Amino acid sequence: MWIRGVVPILFVFSVSVTSWAKKEVVFFGGGGEPSTPGTIFDKTYEHFAPFANGSGWVPRSYFNGGHPQSEALAKKVSRDQNKPMTTQNIKDEIASLKKRILNKSLKSGDQVMLTLATHGLPENDSKKAHQVATSDKVFDLNELKELRDVAEKNGVRLAILDFSCHSGSSLALATDKTCVVSGASHNLGYVNAGEHIGRSLKPGTNLEEAFLSARMKRGALSPGAPQISTEAGKKAYELTKFLSNSMLEETSLTAELDKKGTCEGLNSSPYRKLIAQLRDIQKSPDLYTQVKIRYEIERLSLEPVFKNLEAAMKNYQEKRSEAELAYESIRRADQKRCVPVGRNELCGNNKQWEYGYTYLMAQQKLGKLSGDGITELNLYKEQIASTSFKKWKSLSSQYQKKVSGIYWKAKEVAKAERDVYQMLYEHFSSQEKKTNPCRSFVL
Repeated sequence: MWIRGVVPILFVFSVSVTSWAKKEVVFFGGGGEPSTPGTIFDKTYEHFAPFANGSGWVPRSYFNGGHPQSEALAKKVSRDQNKPMTTQNIKDEIASLKKRILNKSLKSGDQVMLTLATHGLPENDSKKAHQVATSDKVFDLNELKELRDVAEKNGVRLAILDFSCHSGSSLALATDKTCVVSGASHNLGYVNAGEHIGRSLKPGTNLEEAFLSARMKRGALSPGAPQISTEAGKKAYELTKFLSNSMLEETSLTAELDKKGTCEGLNSSPYRKLIAQLRDIQKSPDLYTQVKIRYEIERLSLEPVFKNLEAAMKNYQEKRSEAELAYESIRRADQKRCVPVGRNELCGNNKQWEYGYTYLMAQQKLGKLSGDGITELNLYKEQIASTSFKKWKSLSSQYQKKVSGIYWKAKEVAKAERDVYQMLYEHFSSQEKKTNPCRSFVL
């Protein structure tokens, strides 16, 4: 880590800009975490390769704020230069970068890498990036567009690495001059993907190579699907993004079922289209041999890839179908009902009755409930004791049993997806016609 060097940071900075292009990395992370000693992003931060001595990068750190273990780590890593990851601090850093580009402190050929390792929110608009959690609020990544445009106009190379959940949305920030890497597709992400991508950012490689290498690491395997904004990456994503619906574990599956989402399985049009593309690739036998050698994959050929994908999707679909039936039973049992309260009515479904009961009980324990509040609590107690509520709770318990373990089925789909994606990527990369800012972004 850069903190262990004997030479002060300011000296490293001054030397790095006298003879070579500047290389600056800004790390934002650790936001949105509950009250615990550390955060789930600590390892990603600690093992981020551009922080290491000799990496050639000048780092700035905005990590967490409010977690003692994480703050101690940040203090050590940043040599007491870390600042909390507040929304205002992010805005100030972005404003500073724009100003430095405009006043030529950052010049054409210089490189700036923005990295985010925090919680992320979903975005339904494919043309927009998403919001990420800070230590106090949220930050809308669409605010990076102005910085991107200023950087491109002045020849400063910008890369954005987003390791948060739903970070596939951030590919909306990419252009033919700005590279974007995400730790997930539009679904939930897992910290191991961001950690391994961060570890792979070693001198002598480029962002594309680091991404592809990290994506195939066994330790990075999870039901998230890291993405990259290259022409090959976008085409591979277009063919495989339906698989993200077959990589939903318990939390994200429940949210999807709430929206009445469906899973596109083995009989779907996207699956048939994917297999047809892979069959075309099979006509180029040198391609998967090249992938095998480059990424050290054992016994790789297309027939096992087909079989593994089919088996993984079938097993996942069977588990998911059971969960969907159980969840539909919950939905039918969770009907809205109303009870009279004086001249008014108190209405809600079982989930709302349960929430209200839990909240009012907590208020009563704190001595904050009296009069009408106690009357309302008694009404909630009656609903909680009702036959319909007990039936709903029983069905909810059955659903939890059905959905239990679906993570591992999703992970098997993810494992098969990695080989499929790599094949597609190499194939489309060989046909690439557009400029590739990820390949030209040298680490």
